[in-house]
Amino acid sequence: MRIVECLAPLVGQWQGVHRQRLLPTDEFVASAATASVTVTAGEFVSLAYTWSDGDAPQEGLLLLSGGSGDEGVSAVWLDSWHSSPAWMLFDGTVGDDGVVRLTGSYAAPEGPDWGWQIFVAPVEGGGGRMTMLNLVPGEAAYEAVEAVYDHRV
Repeated sequence: MRIVECLAPLVGQWQGVHRQRLLPTDEFVASAATASVTVTAGEFVSLAYTWSDGDAPQEGLLLLSGGSGDEGVSAVWLDSWHSSPAWMLFDGTVGDDGVVRLTGSYAAPEGPDWGWQIFVAPVEGGGGRMTMLNLVPGEAAYEAVEAVYDHRV
């Protein structure tokens, strides 16, 4: 399924809740969130979003392409808190369940690169969910971010 078909139910302006934690033993901290999902240049989907870290506003952008036939999905991701000042590149798939699954990696201060997964999916009843997992070498993957956009603006 092409990425524009998969994420068509999300096109528009949304509000919701962003929850994040730094470590798997930390409690999630919630903030208000927005998302703007658009089809760009006919074959790409952009998901621009906002959230807050305490009183500090944050923003991010996920630009996705592909997903037709045997072609996988590619993405570029940037986030003022998580990835700044660089962006990350991702490869992935669109599952039969309509979930976009992306995986990328980033350099750790010491040792092997760490991984980052992003899952994007429309949810039943309208809206969408973006989940981000941190992949620490030698440790179990853990959910670092969950954003649920369930109120159309």
